[in-house]
Amino acid sequence: MARLIWLLVVFWYELGTFYRHTSSCPWPDEPLRNSAVSNALPTHVLVVADPQILDRSSYPDRPPWLVRLSQFIVDLNLRKSWRAAMRRRPDAVVFLGDMMDNGRLEMSDQEYEAYVRRFKSIFPASSGLPVYYLPGNHDIGLGAASPKYQFSDHAVERYTSHFGVLNQRIAIANHTVWLIDAPGLVDEDRERTIAQMSYAQWADAAPDRTIAFVQRFSQRADPEYSAEGERPILFSHVPLFRPERTSCGTLRERGTIRQGSGLGYQNLLPAQASQFLLANIRPAIIFSGDDHDYCEYVHSLPTDARQPSMVAPEITVKSFSMAMGIRRPGYQLLSLVPPTPNQADPTFSHRPCLLPDQLGIYLSVYIPFFCLTLLALLVSNVRRVVSKRAQAANRSDEFFPLGERSGDEIDFDLPPPSAWRSKGFPRHGWSWSFTVSVGGYRRRVTLSKSALFDFLITFFWRGDTQEDDRYRRLGIMRGFAINLRDAAWAPLGLFVLIAWWVW
Repeated sequence: MARLIWLLVVFWYELGTFYRHTSSCPWPDEPLRNSAVSNALPTHVLVVADPQILDRSSYPDRPPWLVRLSQFIVDLNLRKSWRAAMRRRPDAVVFLGDMMDNGRLEMSDQEYEAYVRRFKSIFPASSGLPVYYLPGNHDIGLGAASPKYQFSDHAVERYTSHFGVLNQRIAIANHTVWLIDAPGLVDEDRERTIAQMSYAQWADAAPDRTIAFVQRFSQRADPEYSAEGERPILFSHVPLFRPERTSCGTLRERGTIRQGSGLGYQNLLPAQASQFLLANIRPAIIFSGDDHDYCEYVHSLPTDARQPSMVAPEITVKSFSMAMGIRRPGYQLLSLVPPTPNQADPTFSHRPCLLPDQLGIYLSVYIPFFCLTLLALLVSNVRRVVSKRAQAANRSDEFFPLGERSGDEIDFDLPPPSAWRSKGFPRHGWSWSFTVSVGGYRRRVTLSKSALFDFLITFFWRGDTQEDDRYRRLGIMRGFAINLRDAAWAPLGLFVLIAWWVW
């Protein structure tokens, strides 16, 4: 019985619940059905934030064996989540940065190559699926390093050689999409402030960096741009500036995004840099990451004589990983239809999706059910031993010589032969026989309904030892150990099989 229940529990919580979560969160196409181009199929974009796959430096205070166990559990969770999310069949994928937890640290080229291969094995994609990457502070670094955590001088070069350029301006479903190097912008804006230069002056002085990239394609630089034209979509790893203690909405697990910075991170873009992006890009919507938890905020765009008052909502996407301090990881679905001039109908729609609470599964399902299984097996074996001793005592009390029985208590009658002719002999159901050759010897194998039924009952319900005479003679602890073995091997085998399948 315990084996059957554990098989169902492991199958559901290691696989089924992931597919249930993704299937219950469809693409947000419904708001686009009344679009002027409603006959066009929406383009679907999967937005993933902060998978941040672990390495040996992620938990420096843990022993090596625990670091490897943590990596295995988190990698397995990421693989299951990715496999389930990809059943939505996106047309494009955008990673919002922090693909690797320590891609910025000093390491050999071989170690970095292995790190990238591991990331791409966790998140495999078909050759025809466009995948876009933004740099995160854990990928290329941000600010100054420390003697304990040395950022590599080649972090940016390694990133661009494996994930692409730092800043991109692309088109998806005829929407202009900006992918900005937010960590680089934080450092660049700090340098600009120290140099006491305007953004235009700094763009001329550093033409290959983010500020110059934004100004080169600025909406302000386009004299034909108007409020009725297309507004781009902005992706940034670091969220844009907002007032302190601003609410993030009801989907956030706790707190809000606080202003602050430290070794290798900054929670928000600087206020001036945020205004620079809003004024020059004038996005219709912003997607950011880095914070790991969900957040919604609405920015007011800067106005001037040509630009009327506008707003731009910003969505900070949940981390895809179970190891980033949140109980419910997640991702964002974005649906796009091509914009048309003077179009009033929406051309994009988005939806947050949640993934299973893996830590909650371990703490609230596996551990309590394991303790309950141990208790049930222990009680069963105690009852078995006590019942066996009671039966032995009863048999000794009921013994008496054969000669003391009265004639009335002895029944020498046998069933008459005619009685057997009136009974129906058991009839076997279907059977299937085939011959196999093993080691040069041919063996005849027969599968029958009764044999299959007995096997299923033994495997799922009774176990291998419940009808064994030797088992009945075992003590409490040995019987308990055998019961535990019989209940555990099949669920553990199923867990290994699922892990092998998603790996």
